[in-house]
Amino acid sequence: MSQSTTPRADRIARIETELWEAYYQRDWPRELRLLVAMHREFMGMSLLTAVRASYLSGRAAIAFAPLEGSDPDKARRYLVRYYAIVRRALGCAAEADDLAGRELHYWITHRAVARRRRAEVLAGRPVDDPDLSEIAPVSDAFARLHAGLFNATPEAMGDSGILRAQAAAVVDRISGGYSPDMAADWARVESYLRQAYRAIETVTQAEEKTQDKEMSR
Repeated sequence: MSQSTTPRADRIARIETELWEAYYQRDWPRELRLLVAMHREFMGMSLLTAVRASYLSGRAAIAFAPLEGSDPDKARRYLVRYYAIVRRALGCAAEADDLAGRELHYWITHRAVARRRRAEVLAGRPVDDPDLSEIAPVSDAFARLHAGLFNATPEAMGDSGILRAQAAAVVDRISGGYSPDMAADWARVESYLRQAYRAIETVTQAEEKTQDKEMSR
């Protein structure tokens, strides 16, 4: 991978790590600022477009966030409006409603896996990293979302899906209150995310090269 892409993947990973911190701290003003930075860095949006997209994404997160009183239907409505903006920025072939459904599926799946694992830890399960089979529903959900965002297949986005699911599993240790070392775990989250974004870049760059070859024939 060229040196020009790796720093960008690292910057995006840092922003997303801070986004997760803000979300679980329910620090919505900080999350909004970080979302604007993410949309500009990752999706190349103008400031005005990034602010609008970030507002919609943030409102979706707020609607879904409460464990008691979560409103997935309201979250989905915001996500549809959000992905109408995102798909234009990224050139997604998938429709906004489809992308919103993939995102919400990840949220619901991740929450279910995280709550089950926390209950097991509280019941005496050792605090260890889950097997890939245990987080497979989350990694599959991520791969489907990445595929929709970058006009790829879930199979092509398999590595990025696994890496993001591993990052989410470490976040669950922190948000679930059973992390033995929060600072070290946040560093692990960022490391997994760096690898995930590099995996996405590998897929998208390969696709760009294929398209260039086809156009040159």
